[in-house]
Amino acid sequence: MGNRAVITFAPFKETGGGIYVHWNGGRASVEGFLLACKRLEFRSPGADPFYAMARLTQAITAYFPGGLSVGVRLVKDLDGDNGDNGTYVIGGDWEIVARRHHSGSEEIDPAKTEAIAAAIALALADVKTDA
Repeated sequence: MGNRAVITFAPFKETGGGIYVHWNGGRASVEGFLLACKRLEFRSPGADPFYAMARLTQAITAYFPGGLSVGVRLVKDLDGDNGDNGTYVIGGDWEIVARRHHSGSEEIDPAKTEAIAAAIALALADVKTDA
């Protein structure tokens, strides 16, 4: 199978945009994606959720070789109740503010989160920010 998750932005809406990841959908990975966006000073979801979705997609695909296993669609068209990590709702300054369809254990691994954030920051080192 995979380690699936859907990532969307607050406020949660079935008709809102979402990012699907087939791999690395655990909390440690998602927090790494968010930490990279914060460190790269990408405009936050609280300030501009549409821009944030584009930049988060960019960060996630920079982490996966060839950008594989990532998709963008309306939340209602993604597998948010996927039996793995469910759906993360992101808000504020790149923070997980809610979870849906998740009742399993949490993957908390600060070293993994840091390694993912560092790898993305390195891959996107030449990206200009627009705070």
